[in-house]
Amino acid sequence: MKKILFISWWQKMLAFSPLFFLFISCETEFIPEVNNDAPQFVVEGYIEAGPNANPPFVLLTRTIPFFSTIDSTILSDVFVHDALVEISDGVNTIQLEELCFADLNEAQQDLAAAFLGLGDVDSIGINFCIYIEQSLTPTLGVEGNAYSLNIEAEGQTLSATTTIPTRIPLDSLRYFEINDSLVELRCFITDPAEETSFYRYFTQRNSEPLTAGLTSVIDDEFFNGSSFEFPLARGQQQTDPIDLNTYGYFWKGDTVQVKWCTLDQAHYQFWSTLEFNSAAEGPFSSFTRVESNIEGGLGVWGGYGASTIEIIIPE
Repeated sequence: MKKILFISWWQKMLAFSPLFFLFISCETEFIPEVNNDAPQFVVEGYIEAGPNANPPFVLLTRTIPFFSTIDSTILSDVFVHDALVEISDGVNTIQLEELCFADLNEAQQDLAAAFLGLGDVDSIGINFCIYIEQSLTPTLGVEGNAYSLNIEAEGQTLSATTTIPTRIPLDSLRYFEINDSLVELRCFITDPAEETSFYRYFTQRNSEPLTAGLTSVIDDEFFNGSSFEFPLARGQQQTDPIDLNTYGYFWKGDTVQVKWCTLDQAHYQFWSTLEFNSAAEGPFSSFTRVESNIEGGLGVWGGYGASTIEIIIPE
């Protein structure tokens, strides 16, 4: 059975288990076998360090069969409630609290949607729930530290460990004109030579949500220990249509923020394999199994060393 994950911040719903192929020839139609495997828990959780770091949070959902009829009720039901969700640095342990859209007023819903990168609240139509540290100042989140995640839900236990690497910020941003209205964003970074570094980025255009690029992760295999210039595509949701005339570009007059993050190898491997499979389409495309770091479930528990840089593009 193919499962659907709830990976919310960057990809709303993605196929996670092995790709399911339907080959049709001129003579024989192949009908896939359907089984009734028990749903699995899916984790999407993050902990950050850096200026204005987000509080640690976890989305806990369950898989649904590929052939399910999907509507807002089904999607609301995938959220797992009343779980024990704890984060520890080996000395201090905090318990995250469950928070759902239905429990918030309109202004709070707008703030929560912006935090999660969900866009317009009125278009969501789902009682979105997360487990989050509801503190003005995050208790945990220090560069160089490891953080364990422990979840107890419906008689099952899930666990994972991640680290927050030292931040390696971008040196600067520049733009280059493509035509009378569009520009390409260029980034400059000085990469340290001591070890392999892994990066992930998000962009925000004006008041739009902060969104990851369709291929949002990169390692320093080709520029380790050097100063490097590279183009950075505008972030876009996987579910949004691609306009080949404007894809990846920004517009003159935009104010652009880039959130640039360092992450450890296991966290990088999750997004690298997930994005590879998301981009691979058609019955003859390659398949790479998504590398989860969750024991007892699917998904990712990841740390970010995050920094933000802004550029204003004149009209």
